[in-house]
Amino acid sequence: MRDWLPFTLYMLVGLGLLLYFRFSGMMEQFDIQALSDWILQQGAFGMLLYILAYTVRPLVFFPASLLTVFGGYTYGPWLGTILDVVGAGTGSLLSFWIARLLGRRGIEKIIGTGKLTVLDERIATNGFVVVLIVRLIPFFPFDAISYASGLSKIKFRQFALASYLGIIPGAFVYNNIGASLRDPFSWQFFFAMFLYLLFFTVGFFAQRKLRKKQNNEHM
Repeated sequence: MRDWLPFTLYMLVGLGLLLYFRFSGMMEQFDIQALSDWILQQGAFGMLLYILAYTVRPLVFFPASLLTVFGGYTYGPWLGTILDVVGAGTGSLLSFWIARLLGRRGIEKIIGTGKLTVLDERIATNGFVVVLIVRLIPFFPFDAISYASGLSKIKFRQFALASYLGIIPGAFVYNNIGASLRDPFSWQFFFAMFLYLLFFTVGFFAQRKLRKKQNNEHM
């Protein structure tokens, strides 16, 4: 029961924010439409700017979910997902190499010692599987795993492949959310909510699998 509590709260808060942003008129206040139109007017250069923003995002710890939703709102669920995977994957690789260059002391100041210790233990044994599973857990710190992986013994190609593959489901979910915000009563809006619930459910069981794997290794 205790395992389900944080998952349930996180999911309900997310759904509440989704509904609030769609029906409160806040999107119009921030004039997201104007920014979206401007990006689209730039054509291929706008896509490049969006990918660049996603690439440098880990350096300032800007929430990835917000940028992904904006991508879906602007480019739709399919093209938005492709751009997000490219940008988020490249940003993860950048964080990975920054960690290897700065070393442990520098990264501890960025993400904290506690998170780093937990990730150390999980990545040490089977880095590829752990990174892939963690990418499927929506309530796990996205950037922390990239920095921690850079300090671990995982090979770069393993981290890169696991990151790009693991990013795809979440990117598709949040891009559908962004695209659905244009029409609150369309089939796409309800489909996006279904994907959101499904993604969090999968993430919950992925977290339990990872925890069980870690406990078995300590026995």
